[in-house]
Parts: sequence; C-alpha cells; structure tokens
Amino acid sequence: MATPQSSRIAGDLDADLPPRLPTTLGDYLRSIGPGLVLAMAFLGTGDLVSSTVSGANYGYALMWTLVVALAARYCMISAIAKYKLANRFEDSSLMAGYQRLWKGFPAFFAILMLVYGLIIQMSFMRACAVALVHLIESTGLTLPDGFGLPLMGLIVMLLSLVMLAGRNAFKWLERLARVASVIIIGAFVYALFRIGHIDFPALLSGLTFAVPADNGPFDALFIAVATIGTIGGSAINLLYPYFMDDRGWNRPAHRKIQRLDLIAGMLPLLIINALFWIVAAETLRGTGVTVSSETDLATMMQMAVGDWGPTLLWVSLFMAAFTSFPAQAHGLAKLMFNGLHLATGKRDGEMRPEQDPRYRPALIGLFIVAPLFITLPFAPNLVYLSVFGTSVITATVLPPILIGILILTTSRRFMLDDYANRWWETLILGVISLIGLWSLYAILTNLAGAIARVAQ
Repeated sequence: MATPQSSRIAGDLDADLPPRLPTTLGDYLRSIGPGLVLAMAFLGTGDLVSSTVSGANYGYALMWTLVVALAARYCMISAIAKYKLANRFEDSSLMAGYQRLWKGFPAFFAILMLVYGLIIQMSFMRACAVALVHLIESTGLTLPDGFGLPLMGLIVMLLSLVMLAGRNAFKWLERLARVASVIIIGAFVYALFRIGHIDFPALLSGLTFAVPADNGPFDALFIAVATIGTIGGSAINLLYPYFMDDRGWNRPAHRKIQRLDLIAGMLPLLIINALFWIVAAETLRGTGVTVSSETDLATMMQMAVGDWGPTLLWVSLFMAAFTSFPAQAHGLAKLMFNGLHLATGKRDGEMRPEQDPRYRPALIGLFIVAPLFITLPFAPNLVYLSVFGTSVITATVLPPILIGILILTTSRRFMLDDYANRWWETLILGVISLIGLWSLYAILTNLAGAIARVAQ
C-alpha cells in the first residue's frame, strides 16, 4: 500500500515539469506574480503613514526595523508556502494543516476573516475614495458636497468588479501590482531627485540596530519588536497559498520558483517603504511638522517636490490602496470558503473555493460592495473601528498563526522528510514566534488603555 509520501513523489514524477527558473531578464520579470500581488496587498496607506512617521520622528535611527520586519514576514510566508508544497498529506491549503492540529481551526479562521475582511476592505475603500477626491480637486474641479466620497467609492467598486469578474482575475491583479509598484517607486525616486541629497552616513547608521535616545531606549525598542512580531504573524500572510494556486504551484518541485517569486515580491515592498522613510527623514526631521494623516503626507511631498508633490502623493496612495482592495477581496474570500468547506466536512481539495456557487456572490457582496458603506455621510468613524477591530483580530489570530506554522513545518509527521525545517529554520521561526507573543502583550496593553480612555 502506497504511503502519502510515496504517492506524493510518484505524483511529482508523473506531473508536468515545473516552471523553470529564470535565466534572462524577461524570464525573471515573468516569474513575478503571487509574491508581488501579496506584497502590494500588504501595502496600504497605514504602512506608508507608519514609515513616514518613523522617518519624521526618528530620522534613520529605526530603519533597521523595516528590514528585520520584512525579513520576518518573508520567513513566515515562506514556511506557509512550504507546507502547501511539501506536506505529507497532499493538503492543498494551510487551513487543512491547521485542522490537523485542531478541528475547530478552519471555522475559527473563516469567521475571523469575514470580520477582518469587512473592516480592512472598508479601510482600503475609503483610502481609495479619499485619494481620488483629492486628485479631482487638484485639477480645479469641485465635487458636490457629501457626494464626493460615495461617487469615488462607486468608481472603485466598479473597477474592482471588472477586474475580478472574469476567469483571468489573477492576471489583472498581477498587472495592477506591477504597474502600481513602478508608479509608486518612480514618484518617490523623483521626490528624492528633487530633494537632491541623502544623508548616507545616517542611513547606514540606521541599519546597525541603533535605538534613538530621544524617546527612551525601552519605548523605541518595544515599538520595534511589536512591529516585527505583528508583521510576521499577520493574517494576510495566509493569503499567499491561494495566490500560488492561481499559478498552479502545488508540488515540491515548485519550491524554487516560489522562493524566487516571494523575494521578487518583497523587494518592491522594501523599496517603497524605504523611499517613504527616506523622503520623510530628509524633509520633515527637525522641522516640527507632524504626520498623522494622508493630508500630512501631501504636505511632505509639497515640501520635497513643489506644486506637483501632492498630486504625486495622491496618485501613489490611490495605487497603494487600490492594489490592496481587489487582491485582498480575492484572497480573503478564498480563505473564508476554504475554512467553511473544511469545517463542514469536505476534504481539502474536494471543492476549490471558487467552485462553490456561493463564492462569487459572497466575494462581490461582502468584500467589494459592502465596503462602499464607509463612504456614505452617515458612516461611523473608520479610525476607531479599524484600530479596535484589527487589534482584537490580530491579538486573536497571532498565537495560532505563529505557533501553528512552527509546529506544522518542523515536524516530519506533517512534512516530507527533505522539507521539514532544519534546526536553524526552526530557530528563526521560534524567535519570530516569541517576538510575536511579546507584541501580543503590546497590542492588549494598548487596547486596554484605549478602552479605559473611552470609558472615562
């Protein structure tokens, strides 16, 4: 009787050859797909505001946290991808692996991703609409009072429906991610060109794990560690296997191309965040100008570029938010239905999420149309909703994501012999998990403080 491992290996021998590793620039560019879509899905206005605030407040002193955080994210996502490609049971999703740890996990994640998806999609919808309103007003046109955001939100909704309606939805997401990354990088490289200088000694010093003394070593270090932990354990990391499915990467033979793809995706994300950080450090550091919203980013770009600066900023922010909106809708709907199928007794792979007749109505209704509500004049304050909702959900999913991936990829009970974590891989995931649990303490402490302030 064939074992799961022998069956898996035999399947690899009979399968079509995996995509070959790139050998030319054209091959390399064509290989960029799921990783870039995931990276641009991460990239929202919140990340860009965070990088700008850090650059404005600390200069280059905490820039190492950006590199370490993205390295932690790469390690966690790579481990997630490895389970999909090389587990012993031919599980096509990480959700099936989590079910082997506890039968209730698929339903747990499905419910949380529904709530998280509604909140995060409203956040991206509003960011897209706000950026479009500012772009239109920068041309001298005036939108009707109270109707600007709903009208722009309607445009975002329709564009997303067009992209996700057909069978080539993922190709649209890939094209959008490539165009957006080029536009955003180009805008901020131009800003640096106009600034005309970069403090390279300070930048290099900021990559040496220095901690700024002006805010107190513990506070700055605690913030840095919390950032690294939450990024490594982000719920959005779980979307990568579904993007891999869109490319047909489902066997151990795809591991090399998957690693290359993930590196190629994380690199633009690092460059974009670094560019925001550098522009802020060179324009705002020491000026007393604070950054608390997207409008403050426009002020920064005006200082850097001149009159065209705000326009470049609103284009960049729209592209950042809009790449996230349809991509996360696509991935979150798949994750949610995968969890529902497993929770209701269907075997992993028995029915792909998109084959469920309820999938498309849920994708459109819950993650594309419903977020339009946040653009209406009577909608609640999104800031409080987003901070509270994402804090609660992050605190809930952080431990199982981190510890579950560590267990699944380390044990040969779950992984093919040649693909179980080596000691150093286990060490890295263990350190990230410990940092993530420490960051959980920061999340819960801040959440309790916020609730106490509201109660007063």
